[in-house]
Amino acid sequence: MMLETEIFTFEPDITGICCAGRFTLGNRLSEMEAHVSSLIREGVRKLVIDLTQVDFVDSAGLGVIMRAFGDIEQAGGKLRIAGANEQVQRLFDITHTGAILTIDPDLVTSVRRMQDGEAKETGQSS
Repeated sequence: MMLETEIFTFEPDITGICCAGRFTLGNRLSEMEAHVSSLIREGVRKLVIDLTQVDFVDSAGLGVIMRAFGDIEQAGGKLRIAGANEQVQRLFDITHTGAILTIDPDLVTSVRRMQDGEAKETGQSS
């Protein structure tokens, strides 16, 4: 299944990108990366990338996530990852990016923690 994305706004100032399909090299991933860059340029400073419906992430997909992390951190914002399945979590572990990213079990948890202004955590949250 090709990557599909949908952008949501959660009150008060949190943007969520819900992804479905394969987070892999291709035009859809490039479009997703462009959307993220545009959101950050437009002032988004609290971003949640929901991977609950993502089947697979390759190195290009991981690169997009890490670039989003770096760009939003440089802009003074925060990024949280929601709903990484076992394969995606294993990728984060193998590449040691799980120690850098803030990962929550689901979208609701990510949004709540972002709303609460929870200090940046690293690694798997529960």
